[in-house]
Amino acid sequence: MLFGLLVFGVIVGVVFASVAAYNGLVAAAEKATRAWNDLDALLRQRHDEIPKIAETCEPHLVRERAVVERLLEARTAVFAARQTRDADELGRAEAGLRAAATALMARAAEHPDLAASPAFGLLRQRQATLDLELKDRSDGYNDAVREYNAAIGRFPGSLVALVTAFPPLRPLDFEGASR
Repeated sequence: MLFGLLVFGVIVGVVFASVAAYNGLVAAAEKATRAWNDLDALLRQRHDEIPKIAETCEPHLVRERAVVERLLEARTAVFAARQTRDADELGRAEAGLRAAATALMARAAEHPDLAASPAFGLLRQRQATLDLELKDRSDGYNDAVREYNAAIGRFPGSLVALVTAFPPLRPLDFEGASR
């Protein structure tokens, strides 16, 4: 009788530990998903701003159309990477977009009439603000990914993750992708 109660107590304890570990993994996964969605919303905002920059710069950069084209191509690459939800691909695409935007801003600085344009100044300021917000949100996503990956690495979460297919997530690295 005592042995039966002991076995029952162990089984109940294992079940409760497994349920708690599963719920912890679900909460960590949801947090990472929310952080990705927050980042994605900001990427969409910037995606919508890029054509405005191209439209503002095009009349002034007629001879340097390739710079504007590179920016638009990089925008398309970021959009495609967002759809895949692949952190490595998004990091590479984002690094390409930042390089193209930097090149465009350098060319724009060579044209005083464009650099002095109020519309260009507002767009430039908006891009700088979006870049700072993207940095903050990517840091938030990376924190959520670290917590999630730690949860699937700890016992009993590692067993629950193995049985219920919680794959590890990759953090974003916008700066490292450009190196």
